[in-house]
Amino acid sequence: MLSLSPLSTSPLRSASVLFSKMAHWFHRNVLKATTNHKFEIKLKESTEATKKLCSDLKLSRSRLLDLIRDANNTSDTIEPAFVAYLSLLYGLIWEIQSSTEHIGRPEPSKLRNIFVFKWTHTLLGSLTHSHADSVYEAANISINVAIWFMKHAAMVAGKDDISMDEAKEIHGLLRRAAGIFTFVQTEFLPQLSNPPVLGSDLDPRIMNAYINQCTAEAQEVTVARAVELKHNNNLISALANETSKLFLDAANTLKPFKPEISAQWIKYLELKAAFYQSYAYNYCGENLLSMDKCGEAIKALEESEIFLNKAKALCQEYGKTHGPAPRVKPDQHAVFKRLAPLVRITLDKCRRENGFIYHHKVPGDVPSLETKATYGLVSPVDFTMPAPNHLWSVPAYKSFVGAAGGATGNTKEHDLPPVQEEAVHQTTKEPKNESGCLLQ
Repeated sequence: MLSLSPLSTSPLRSASVLFSKMAHWFHRNVLKATTNHKFEIKLKESTEATKKLCSDLKLSRSRLLDLIRDANNTSDTIEPAFVAYLSLLYGLIWEIQSSTEHIGRPEPSKLRNIFVFKWTHTLLGSLTHSHADSVYEAANISINVAIWFMKHAAMVAGKDDISMDEAKEIHGLLRRAAGIFTFVQTEFLPQLSNPPVLGSDLDPRIMNAYINQCTAEAQEVTVARAVELKHNNNLISALANETSKLFLDAANTLKPFKPEISAQWIKYLELKAAFYQSYAYNYCGENLLSMDKCGEAIKALEESEIFLNKAKALCQEYGKTHGPAPRVKPDQHAVFKRLAPLVRITLDKCRRENGFIYHHKVPGDVPSLETKATYGLVSPVDFTMPAPNHLWSVPAYKSFVGAAGGATGNTKEHDLPPVQEEAVHQTTKEPKNESGCLLQ
């Protein structure tokens, strides 16, 4: 649901007008690769429950990893598979207690370190990083699911025509992705047996970049809706400014890492930040003009032009930068084609009116942007750890604990091929809506 408060009640909310098409380019990191896992453990006395637990863990993990290869799948398919796997992992993370014993937060499971899990990481290439820690597994599989939600949002946005319901879906998908990343950050990272490897997806800086990117992209939908509904210029400026800051914060958290692997991601975030800063100054100028502050309006629109030119230059750099995301030309999308003449026309109008009517001096200082939007700011959708699967009875847990020895699995690191993701349709049609896109 779009978090627009009073904005969402506008009588202009025609799905045929609003979001009839949203731009469809995103920077999407590839899914993380992992090895197959058998969940084999030797028990002195196996029961049907323990056998089924091991079997279901293996099958549930395999099914989830297969499903998220395809961004065309629905969230109604992915989310139950994700929750099912986490509920099966529960007993490997938390101690299984009887209802009379369970008071407050459970103790860490005595089975946490019996399996070795291997994963690659976004900025660390194809080499695996292994840990005998079920929390490490839960964190990485959750990140992959969050990346799938981002990819699924891009798939929906890439359709030939976008309805109001689909625009809301995109908004919700990105908020859910942000919620899963936030859950990993707050729930799993503090529990890791070993500190996360610097530059891995579990590095708090990488996690912050993902959270800010998802939140900013969800907010793009909010900005687009505000533009389509012709809301107050000051509100649009404030929303665009907040969106720009989120993209820039995400870019800045990635700058300490090796440029050969982080450069493409950073360029995407920086060009989005510059574009929305241009948008913010454009609507700031419109607002100042409506207040008869023509000199300040001219200065704001000149600043909008500066940031738009910066965004265009970054688009060119992004298109030439090597990285995992597909090569695209974002400056050829309608959003750039429409903003440039809008800024130019408004600036020309301000200069004409200033020459004939106002005769205001153009100030040297750039007008301040509104720093906080009153409506429409996006927050992640909360995600919580599911309850343990019904197979995790106290006797089943104790059977595993009694047999558990050292960690099982090969800890030797090796390269893994990239995940073979299914192709998704991306339209080539021009958008019909006024904003041009804004979910790029």
